[in-house]
Amino acid sequence: MKLGLFSFESNQNKEEMVWNYPEISKEDFIKLLKGFVDLLILASGFQSSGVPSHWDAENCKKALQWGLFFENVLRSINSSDMFEESVRELDEAISEIKTNPLFPKGLENLSSDTLSNGREFVLEHLMNNSTLKDKQLRAILVAAVESGDGITDIIDWKLCKRQSVVSCVSALETGLNILSKHIEPKELLHREDNNTTFLSSEKQPIELLTWNIWQSKAISYFLSKRTLRLVSGASLIFSAPKAQWVEVLRRLRVSDKNGDDIFIEKLELLLLGCVTSRWTHLIEGIMSVSYKSVTVSEQYEELCKLLLQRSKSLKQNEIALNSKVEEILEYLTEILETRLHHLWKLPSALTAAAIPSWSPLFGLYFGEIEKQLKLDHSTTRSSFSLNISFTLFLNLNTKKNQHLYIYVLLFYRCCSCQKDLNEHKDCELAERVWCLYVFHICICH
Repeated sequence: MKLGLFSFESNQNKEEMVWNYPEISKEDFIKLLKGFVDLLILASGFQSSGVPSHWDAENCKKALQWGLFFENVLRSINSSDMFEESVRELDEAISEIKTNPLFPKGLENLSSDTLSNGREFVLEHLMNNSTLKDKQLRAILVAAVESGDGITDIIDWKLCKRQSVVSCVSALETGLNILSKHIEPKELLHREDNNTTFLSSEKQPIELLTWNIWQSKAISYFLSKRTLRLVSGASLIFSAPKAQWVEVLRRLRVSDKNGDDIFIEKLELLLLGCVTSRWTHLIEGIMSVSYKSVTVSEQYEELCKLLLQRSKSLKQNEIALNSKVEEILEYLTEILETRLHHLWKLPSALTAAAIPSWSPLFGLYFGEIEKQLKLDHSTTRSSFSLNISFTLFLNLNTKKNQHLYIYVLLFYRCCSCQKDLNEHKDCELAERVWCLYVFHICICH
């Protein structure tokens, strides 16, 4: 396996401390330590490109030998008080390395203490990665036996710990499956109010069954095993500085998928990164929303009012409270400049929940929906639509975003309905309007 995944330059301008350990120079030790970091990145399950890393017994044995090397060096340094200054200098050098924005978050506990238990540190990363398969576990066991380093007890303890975690995850998955079955859409025999079920032949509200189907679809997505894993990954990725997570996304590659599929997965991770901090609230909100007898037109008009009510000061206050979300949204807007149509390939509920109404991206997304609704040319609606469109255009405070909005207006139709606004009832376009209405009107209020 190729190393060299993690490179950085240490600050050489600091005043040198006293390194008095005679067996190895500080420079050589730090160089080996950087190689060890590369190895631990691979041990965590993935290469820098995002492709899973594969470990055989020989590579596992070499990794354990690396760990043993650092154990021996640290044991020798700590064996005498005369090398106390070297230990302090080593910890300072490690702290400096960790300040680099590209340093992996999963190795933040790296220190002279963890290096003193080098083999255990290696095993922790080899056995705790999410891609661990039986083949790799056998390779680890074979390497441990052939190394003869007396680490089988450590492996036994880590296996028991991993099994405990797997059991908890299995119990959680069982609970989620039970919950999912209970929220499957079922046609109810009664309406809330028969007098408001059909306002007129021209203005029919969303049917209760359709509402339940969309709600169930949203909940199923948010509670699926795949989504929960992505949320966990997004939470880790976006806890890092922007420079680091941008680099992680740039390097992300999946060998059996084409470029568009990879790009869509990146978009999904970015959108999930916008909601990780309010995940529980999000789930509670969508599960608690009850049926309302409203037409697509009424939902649309409520969303238009929401946009008009978003004052500049309110927007700035919200951004101040969501700086991490703002960074993600700015990056999203940038990479979607000529590819906004990819948002339509993602779940409607995720897009609606993740993009806040103060974001220019919300206006662009809503503008595309507005265009595809094909408003009729009655005086009231036409003037209202033009007013909203022009307001959205003016609120996009950069030429770049205004250019993106013009591109949106020229975009293809996502809905096959050849009908006017009120006749979109159970199509994808109506579902997207419903999701925006639920997350930005019903839940927020």
